Amino acid sequence: MRLTNAPEPAKTSSDAAARIHRRRAERRPESAASDHASARPSHWRPDIEGLRAVAVGAVIAAHIHFFYSEGGFVGVDVFFVISGFLITSLLLREIDRTGRVSIAGFYARRAVRLLPAAALVLTATLAASWLWLPRTRLPDIATDAAAAALNVVNIRLAREGTDYLNDDAVPSPLQHFWSLAVEEQFYIVWPLLLLAIAFAARRVWGGRFAPRGHLHRRRIMLTAAVLAVVAIGSFSLSVTQSAADPVWSYFGIHTRAWELAAGAGVALVAARLRRLPAALAALASWAGLALVVASVLLIDESTAFPGSAAALPVAGTALVIAAGCAPHRFGATTVLGLEPLQYIGKISYGLYLWHWPLIIIGPTIIGVEAPRLRHYLLLMVAAFLLSVATFHLVEQPIRTRRPLVQVPSRALAMGGGLVSIALAASILASLQPMPTTGNEEAAEITGNDATVWELLGNASDVDNVPANLTPALDDARLDQPALQSDGCLVARDSTEVMEDGCWYGDPEGDRTVVLFGDSHAAQWFPALNQLAQASGYRLLAMTKANCSVPDVDAYDEKLKREYTECPEWKDRVFDLLDEVEPDIVVASAFDAKNVLADDPAQAWVDGWTASVERLQETGAAVYYIADNPRLGVDPPTCLADNPEDASVCVGDLDASVIEPERREQTMAAVADTGATVVDPIPWVCDVDSGTCPVVIGNLLLYRDSNHLSARFVAELAPQIATAIPLEAEPVDAR
Repeated sequence: MRLTNAPEPAKTSSDAAARIHRRRAERRPESAASDHASARPSHWRPDIEGLRAVAVGAVIAAHIHFFYSEGGFVGVDVFFVISGFLITSLLLREIDRTGRVSIAGFYARRAVRLLPAAALVLTATLAASWLWLPRTRLPDIATDAAAAALNVVNIRLAREGTDYLNDDAVPSPLQHFWSLAVEEQFYIVWPLLLLAIAFAARRVWGGRFAPRGHLHRRRIMLTAAVLAVVAIGSFSLSVTQSAADPVWSYFGIHTRAWELAAGAGVALVAARLRRLPAALAALASWAGLALVVASVLLIDESTAFPGSAAALPVAGTALVIAAGCAPHRFGATTVLGLEPLQYIGKISYGLYLWHWPLIIIGPTIIGVEAPRLRHYLLLMVAAFLLSVATFHLVEQPIRTRRPLVQVPSRALAMGGGLVSIALAASILASLQPMPTTGNEEAAEITGNDATVWELLGNASDVDNVPANLTPALDDARLDQPALQSDGCLVARDSTEVMEDGCWYGDPEGDRTVVLFGDSHAAQWFPALNQLAQASGYRLLAMTKANCSVPDVDAYDEKLKREYTECPEWKDRVFDLLDEVEPDIVVASAFDAKNVLADDPAQAWVDGWTASVERLQETGAAVYYIADNPRLGVDPPTCLADNPEDASVCVGDLDASVIEPERREQTMAAVADTGATVVDPIPWVCDVDSGTCPVVIGNLLLYRDSNHLSARFVAELAPQIATAIPLEAEPVDAR
């Protein structure tokens, strides 16, 4: 069968056998090779099979940090182009043959082809996560599994990727399902568009007296126009948004659709491409393969991606596929057609599904805390064996089962059942209890009977994690200050100053205190808000994710570029404070910042001095709360792993202070400006023993390695009231 069918000959009495053969062919099970559409009668394209192997190999090499393969994540872009080509070829053949698209049949084929292996990997990963990963991670992984089953995990990952306060989040073992979600989202729309195009073309240009081939040509032209609009719009978004909004751009369909459209465009002109000169086709195939390999070597994690950089692997893949539509010798298929690559390409879907869970969970299974390349290579051997078993025992038997492929309703019912099983498994996983459930309860700290201060000295010797730990381990990362849910911790990519909705404290107060800084400033909100309410102060929260108070240029790890939004936002805040004329400003910031300067330490100190002096120009008395220690572990995870020995998670004070020398210099420099310096270390660490506990009474101190829990900070109100006496008349610093 060709990419586009030739016009059907007139029916004669000798057609009967041909018609029977055609009907049988239409019902033929979709085999592994049936996805490999080409101009050849068998639809099998060894060059595409080899490209699959190159793509999955590049992805795996990047994920295990193999030599010179940092850009291997472009293998996903190769898959996108291949998928766009194959699926569009399939749909165009159906339209040429029948004049329409069977939506039920299309999704039935997708269900038979994709869902069995995906459901197997989802449930197996959930089981492995329950057995070997910290229990605190299970609810998130269960949610990832549900999102993956519903093909929206890319949206979930994009949302989670912008959550600045989830500092200790490690990659989900199901994160790689994002690319499958992007493809399926494209498949939801694309067949419907092609069906609408076929219908419109038939209504406008069809009819008994239409010239031969006229309808086909018009339909192709209309499809090409739609593809051009999709590709140009999506590519424009990719170029303009990848640097500004890297997380959503990486995971989003809006910046990836053009890659699938590129493959679809090749499918659209495949019949014409068959007439390419053999020499030109061979040269184009080698050039395309060279572009794909070059993209692996030239692109790295610092590249704004997809952006314009994705054009390199996309163009390379499109060239290889386009060249393969024309018969030729001595092209890239001489390499891509090698038997090892052909077999890896055949099992590439399963290999892609299995490799990432083994990278994330595998080191724990084999008992390696700091895996190296040799450990990852061993795990990839296991991934290969699992992929082989999945292909021969699950994928092939199901996709060639005649009762499923001949009746779309059965295939769709099977797909719905597999999705339901995956959803049920995710719900079951999310309901698993924390390992502390059977432990004894600790006396609650309410602020009435005992203060945190009084219990701090004995907190480092706590053994059992109390069953009534507050916040609970599985809710710890959600125990954030209320100002965040109110939108008063401004997102990274925004410079908006939230002046109208970020007033707290006593609304009738005649004095104003401002909380200014990043999330390490925002974490003091629960206690400061209590004090403002009790003391008749209005509280204005001016906080922004990862935006430090000091006047410095900094690199943002998540944006993967200089954080230009931060100084712009701070300038706007300073202008607002000039109008507000606050009585007190409380400033704080996370000390672990990547400062862009020849002497980062001195720039940090000088930056704090400059910003404090600028705050003092507003007439406010400035209080600088120095940064709290950052522990070497994620306390909720550590406590879940050691429910009967919490002392394992206790931090060493000397090792937990970030840049101690620079910290002391900053505190001294700020004090020299006349501002008041507040050191919170005695509130959270036992200075005498040099330890930083993670549990005091029934309270969890940290929600991650560096953010204090909101519940714990609320109990520090007495200490903060002593350090920042809101009741006293403020000092006019003007």
